[in-house]
Amino acid sequence: MPLGVSLPPPPGGASLGDVVRRLADLLEPGPDWCGRADTGIEDVVLAGPGEPLDSLSGALVLAVGARGDEAVEMVTRAAAADAAAVAVRIADDGLSAAVRSAAEDAGIAVLGVPAGLRWDRAEAGIRAALARGRAERPADRGGDLFSLAQTVATLTHGVVSVEDAAHRVVAYAGSGDEADELRRRSILGRSCPESYLALLRGLGVYQRVRAGDEVVPVDEQPEMGARRRLVIGINAGRRPLGTIWVQEGARPLAERTPEMLRGAARLAAAQLVDHYFQGDATARLASREELSHGLLTGRFDAPALAAHLGLDPAAAAHVVAVDLRDPAGSGDAVRADARRAEATGIMSVHAAAYRDNALVVQACGQLYAVLPEPVADPPAGDAPLVRWAEQLVATLRRLTGTGVQAVVAGRAERLADIPSVKLRGHRALHLLTRSPEVTVETHARLTPALVVRDTLDLLDRAPGVRFPAVAALVGHDGAHGTDLARSLLLYLDAFGDVAVVAKRLNVHPNTLRHRVRRAVALTGLDLEDPEHRLAATLQLRLDLGVPDRTDTAFPAG
Repeated sequence: MPLGVSLPPPPGGASLGDVVRRLADLLEPGPDWCGRADTGIEDVVLAGPGEPLDSLSGALVLAVGARGDEAVEMVTRAAAADAAAVAVRIADDGLSAAVRSAAEDAGIAVLGVPAGLRWDRAEAGIRAALARGRAERPADRGGDLFSLAQTVATLTHGVVSVEDAAHRVVAYAGSGDEADELRRRSILGRSCPESYLALLRGLGVYQRVRAGDEVVPVDEQPEMGARRRLVIGINAGRRPLGTIWVQEGARPLAERTPEMLRGAARLAAAQLVDHYFQGDATARLASREELSHGLLTGRFDAPALAAHLGLDPAAAAHVVAVDLRDPAGSGDAVRADARRAEATGIMSVHAAAYRDNALVVQACGQLYAVLPEPVADPPAGDAPLVRWAEQLVATLRRLTGTGVQAVVAGRAERLADIPSVKLRGHRALHLLTRSPEVTVETHARLTPALVVRDTLDLLDRAPGVRFPAVAALVGHDGAHGTDLARSLLLYLDAFGDVAVVAKRLNVHPNTLRHRVRRAVALTGLDLEDPEHRLAATLQLRLDLGVPDRTDTAFPAG
């Protein structure tokens, strides 16, 4: 699998001090260094003596193969290219005086990598430090190819590379320790061995991946130091833009790896278009995110937005709402933002694998998948969406460590109807907090509970509409320390099943019967009258619990 050298910066960042500490964990004694410990590092670039160095702002240059005078020259040239720091190989006595002097003159930090630490392991350790920096600050680059590669690596358990049409790697992720010999040779040699490229051409791999969305397996090649791989093409119509490779690491690839690769390839296509034309993918993706948010919340004209987003304005769309259920009062907004960004990436891959032109948007502290339905397809109902949501929630629960819940909010007949369906999902998720054991629910099944909640909300806003006798019963409990009102409500909810309610209250059935008779005597209720029962139930729910209110498509809370 070819690996190039001109890589865009990975998401996240770290200081030189962070990198030194990370490498010290890999080897004893750790690296030698000079310069400011707070020097910011955003990228890692491998370079050898004599190779051109251009526009390396924020990068740490790994000077592979540079020793003696060549190391001094690399320090000077890296500084001239505006690099943040340069790493050179050192002996047991640390950085040489000549390298230290050159670094001081050029104003650049230098990291000395001991001979016992291979360059590929050093690079993996540095990227781990960068990734940690990403997790500890708000994720503002969540849509780039490095984030996508990391998401695919997480979902597939593999080592991932995203390549352009010229077989140059534009992003990669996965454990460096699990990379095979072919990948290591490709990184250090700056190109894939021609023998492996010839093998791929002979097997017709590139021809197959350019023909559609087939996931092509490439068997292990022990003589080349290559483990088993899967590859899919990234194509825009008939134009090939690149490929995504997943190398099998220390454990087998996940069962759903082919499905995840299809979703990732759809997401990567738009980003590789920007890479191909050297555009600002981050700015364009931010614009797409803003437009998607506008479509979800109804802030912009739906047909106009559809044209920008490549959607058919006449298409229907399903909406699935997801909440990570972060622990209340955790107080760590930065980690919560990072967790939502990670979940958005995972959800985007799942959504793109399930439906073309899928959108995933953060809004109101929750995540929403908008899944356009092809015009020619008849409505399929909620069952397929529930299965998809269950798989998604299981993955998110495993990877984020939170009690994720989802609601299949329903079908918007037109794109302009999406905000109202989004509101259904938001309100249903709020209602679902009372049932943490439920992973996925549909708005249709929650409708009765939502009707009751909305009715209580209306009653709460109309204080003149009350059942005074029942309100007095609640007041009696407060004054006398009794539990008549709650016992009566549970009795009404259980349709008069004394055994069930007594067990729930942990009292004898005769005790419950006595409480109900006492409540009837105090209120004058006629439990044989259905209107008495309904009015009492509503009043008791209103007085014993505060109804939730969510009445805008974009609630402020």
